[in-house]
Amino acid sequence: MTVHSIAALDQLEFPIEVIRTNRKKSASVQVVDCQVQVIIPQALSDQRIEQIVRDKTPWIRDKLRKQSLMKPKKPKEYVSGEAFAYLGKNYRLKLVQGSSEAVKLTLGKLVVGADTDIKRDLTSWYMQHAEKRLNEKVVRFAQVIGVEPKTVKVKDYKSRWGSCSSLGDISFHWAIIMAPHYIVDYVVVHELCHMLHHNHSPAFWQQVGKVLPNYSECRGWLKLNGQELKV
Repeated sequence: MTVHSIAALDQLEFPIEVIRTNRKKSASVQVVDCQVQVIIPQALSDQRIEQIVRDKTPWIRDKLRKQSLMKPKKPKEYVSGEAFAYLGKNYRLKLVQGSSEAVKLTLGKLVVGADTDIKRDLTSWYMQHAEKRLNEKVVRFAQVIGVEPKTVKVKDYKSRWGSCSSLGDISFHWAIIMAPHYIVDYVVVHELCHMLHHNHSPAFWQQVGKVLPNYSECRGWLKLNGQELKV
């Protein structure tokens, strides 16, 4: 049995684990504890796997939604080994006893001194990286859309991922940096398009779709997973 990665599936709104095995003669899709697995025969082509997943996407969404509602939300404990997401990937927390060292991402782990306010320091680390990454994405997509924001800031919003003022000031919730790259791209494009359309009219969504044809999948991902993006 081998775990396989398919590039086309990485763009979906939910992560998928593809498992190839000699024991299966046909493909099966299962959703367990909000995790999607596709178990397939060794010889099945990537194109066929992609088609199976896309055909089952409405069923997968429904399963994920129902399981998400039933799944108890476990508060963070800030202990070594606990997972924290950054740009769609989970990194294990590593506490260094007897240290007040600032947060560092190294060797696949988020390393922080145990003698600190861990939640505060993690939030500060996320905000710093969010500011850098989001500014880079704003520069790239602003050129594509043909707009020029006045300012770009990172804030701690309670119920929104971003905001665009009539003066061209754009701000983002820092926690969006925990989501996969393509979701962050969507939020950036969404706010930049508000510089052309200060509403959610068909013209606005058409503008978003010109840049990101899969924007509806991104919206679905945020509705399903947005509440999990927190420290």
